[in-house]
Amino acid sequence: MKRTLLFCLLLLGSACSDGVQPSTPASGPSPRLRVVHAALPVQSMDVLVDGRTVIRNLTYGATSAFVVVPSGVQSVLIRPTSGGTVGTPRTVTFANGGQVTMVAVDSASVINPVVLTDTGSTPVPGASKLRVVHFATNAPPISVLRTQPDFPTPISVMFPFAYRAASPYLQSTPGDWEVIVTRENQPDTLYRTGPIAIGSGELRTVVLIDAAAGGIGAVVVDP
Repeated sequence: MKRTLLFCLLLLGSACSDGVQPSTPASGPSPRLRVVHAALPVQSMDVLVDGRTVIRNLTYGATSAFVVVPSGVQSVLIRPTSGGTVGTPRTVTFANGGQVTMVAVDSASVINPVVLTDTGSTPVPGASKLRVVHFATNAPPISVLRTQPDFPTPISVMFPFAYRAASPYLQSTPGDWEVIVTRENQPDTLYRTGPIAIGSGELRTVVLIDAAAGGIGAVVVDP
């Protein structure tokens, strides 16, 4: 032990131990997580990662701020703040420098987290991007259209648009977009967002949810 200590001193502070190697810190910034609350029967919820509460009292229709989470494979559990049935934890891989957006949805009175993939989410200078995801549980079969800065006439986002479906990111010039929801292949409007301003190099996600007062609503999520 004395020889080991003397050797360490001679190295002028270099890492040294009796057979125990120093750990190597993870590279890059820590992963981040945010959650969109789209489970209508639950007024507020908490989010736990690996057994630790990272988001508290997230109310219906709200999007949490990004929170830092441990890197690697982690267990994500969402539970009602006031107590009640708790669903099965979701296993998610969090990479250093990455960020994960999850939508909390109701399934047979159990809250389940769904991960939104970010394919095509790379910003483009001089362009704006928008996508739509469908988590309006009580909606009838729907069609989803949009207007965009370079084309003000409503055109289809994609078809069909089933529950839990996600469109690709659509690209246009910077300016105002709008999302319009109708009954499938029908002209009657069930919901429209109003103008969504998206600047150069920016993107947005429109999450369709059940409106608290009935019908369809939406949450606009920044990147």
